[in-house]
Amino acid sequence: MEAGLNILDSAIGFGLVSVAAVAAAFGKFLLGGFLAVLALGVFVRLTRRTKSKAAARKIS
Repeated sequence: MEAGLNILDSAIGFGLVSVAAVAAAFGKFLLGGFLAVLALGVFVRLTRRTKSKAAARKIS
């Protein structure tokens, strides 16, 4: 992990990568993680709703 950060720091120092590009990539990574968690929550909610409706039909 630290080796990767050292390489990134060196690349920024030499001007190969800008700080803005690193910040944009990090922001996209965080946004992707947030959207994945949100999608997982929606999926779990929908599967629970389907199971509860199926159980209600069996009781009736």
